[in-house]
Amino acid sequence: MRRILAGCGLLVLALLAQPAGAQQKPRTPDPKAPAKPAGPEKVLTCGALSNLRILMAETGGNPAAIRTRLSDPKADHLGCTRVGRDRIEGNAERVVVGGTAYDCLKVKETSLCRWTLSGVPAEAP
Repeated sequence: MRRILAGCGLLVLALLAQPAGAQQKPRTPDPKAPAKPAGPEKVLTCGALSNLRILMAETGGNPAAIRTRLSDPKADHLGCTRVGRDRIEGNAERVVVGGTAYDCLKVKETSLCRWTLSGVPAEAP
């Protein structure tokens, strides 16, 4: 354990000892480049918070695994689907379970909200 801590300390010192010129300067965005969307066009939502938590646990939260599962017509989707951002009207409710924040989103043409992982981190206890 001491060797690991000593190695980490040396690494930090080496990084801090670099001259300021060695650090990369942030790039300025190209004004002619097209604007990138703020996030994915579709948001994973589930009718029940428990089902969202099960899906995240079974897929490890891997977006590719979630897309694969939802695209398989024979898989159990647990009432989960991807909803376009243009259909989301706002946030109806927010809860924090086990340090993870979840939002229940108001979706057009539905009277029930749909659960998703919150884009806002949970506050520290």
